[in-house]
Amino acid sequence: MKKIATLLIAIALIPGLIFAQTRSLTEFQEKYRDMNNTTFVDIGGSLFNFVSGIAKYADEDDEDKEDIEAAGRILGAIKAMQVLEIPYRIINQNDITALKKNMKREKFEPLMTIKEKDSNIDIVAQGSGSELKNITFLIDSEDSFVLLTFQGTLSMKDVSYLAKNQKNWH
Repeated sequence: MKKIATLLIAIALIPGLIFAQTRSLTEFQEKYRDMNNTTFVDIGGSLFNFVSGIAKYADEDDEDKEDIEAAGRILGAIKAMQVLEIPYRIINQNDITALKKNMKREKFEPLMTIKEKDSNIDIVAQGSGSELKNITFLIDSEDSFVLLTFQGTLSMKDVSYLAKNQKNWH
């Protein structure tokens, strides 16, 4: 009986452990998403699964079949996507600093930084080796801060395949 109780407690704690990885993102979104003048978009995994299902219908003789299948696997791996845009006139800069600091504690690693004119884009993710999890874009633009998150686990094999073959897209 004690083993069953322990197992039930462990199962009950698993969702909390999974969401703890992105706690800082969730708290930041919850603070700002319902404020006036912000934009928040939340797309569930079902839409990505629907679109990824189209890849299954690629013709065997289609020259883009591998590209379509790789894109389908990537889309199918995305469990959710959120976009939050906050005008600078209502955001507290200390919140952005705290978000970045907390993300480092949650093992988010930098993938790429882009600076273009008045915009800075930091792309970070969890994971390493053959998988990337929770890819997040932190975009500082001229008049707003944008947080774009992709929840899910992406295979580096699929991502690198698409990156290498993107020049073939029309």
